[in-house]
Amino acid sequence: QLRTRVENAMSSLLPHGRVVADDIARSLGMSKRTLARKLSDEGLNFTEVLQQLRRDLAVRYLDDPKLHISKIAWLLGFNEVSAFTHAFKRWTGKTPSQMRTAGAH
Repeated sequence: QLRTRVENAMSSLLPHGRVVADDIARSLGMSKRTLARKLSDEGLNFTEVLQQLRRDLAVRYLDDPKLHISKIAWLLGFNEVSAFTHAFKRWTGKTPSQMRTAGAH
């Protein structure tokens, strides 16, 4: 499935903070335009897949109390913890700390 291949390619680039469609498409042996078209055929777009992957990984990483929130932010490609916190709150309605404390995921 294309989505899984895209997510796998994205995962390896996330900690480097620069996940762009050109790089992902190239790693999958296709042009950026072809990638966009194939994702569209599945009812997806690049940004949506990236945001959902970050959200899913964030929730999974927060289950590990040994992982500091700053480390999670870095693993997900955020330069600042505040940017990660803002994005996470937009995704879930809670801050990472609130989610971790509540264990409500």
